[in-house]
Amino acid sequence: MTEQLPVSQLPESTAWVLQQLGLVAPDNTVQREHVRTLGEFVVRFAGGPSSNAVVMQASPAYTGEAHPVPQPVRTRARRGPTKAERRSELTLQIARYLRDRPGVTLEEIANALNAPLPDITAAARPVDWLILGNDELTEPTERVESEAVMASRDRARAALLASSLMAKPLSHQNYTALLREGRVKGPSVARIVQLFGSWTAACNEVGVTSGEPLRSNYERTWTHDDLLNYVERFLSDTTFRGASHQFDQWRATVNHSEKVPSLGTVRNIVGGTWNDIRTQALRRMRAKWDN
Repeated sequence: MTEQLPVSQLPESTAWVLQQLGLVAPDNTVQREHVRTLGEFVVRFAGGPSSNAVVMQASPAYTGEAHPVPQPVRTRARRGPTKAERRSELTLQIARYLRDRPGVTLEEIANALNAPLPDITAAARPVDWLILGNDELTEPTERVESEAVMASRDRARAALLASSLMAKPLSHQNYTALLREGRVKGPSVARIVQLFGSWTAACNEVGVTSGEPLRSNYERTWTHDDLLNYVERFLSDTTFRGASHQFDQWRATVNHSEKVPSLGTVRNIVGGTWNDIRTQALRRMRAKWDN
């Protein structure tokens, strides 16, 4: 095998580099060893022929210094929406479905949208305050009050019994006077009415003569159904996410046009935890479309 190669048989860029290095003989040939050495240099320091390394290329119209020309970057063609985009689209479908059917279950949504239950469960998290669990569809036969409400009732009973020893009959005015004088410690009249429904009912609870019925600002302004109606309106407002701490924020947005009860009033009269209250409201909302 001849040790000399004609330059005309080499790539133009390679021949140019060999010429710049002074390796081309007067007869326009170059030693095969020089070409092999140049190739090894490029592989070692430019990352191989398949890399995105810079290749020295001489322009035919320019005889000065060669400029680096980067190889084109290969990008993978996009074949469809990403997993996150598919989940976001599914969340929008669920939200639209819940506008007409609040109180639906995850299984019902999966059947309606013809989607796998695990996908529905994951995509429904941003709007899950309008969804009922299978175990929440039916109201429990026994209502369980929270420990805080039970403790408040016990404090009220004890205060009423203590007050009855100092004032007979025990009107709400007499009770308020005893509280202000510090002779009795207990809930306010308003709180007692919230807990028992009326002043007379509270006194009857512990066998105390109440005197005249309470007909003042302490009477309940809202019924149990009234309060659940407000909760339904709150849950339907998609500006909020159905969390208890947002109820009074929502209340502030509508209180300029009507008087809306506070979360404390809702808790005191409806009773139970916020999840219990939300579940009651969702069952009522479900009944409106389920029928």
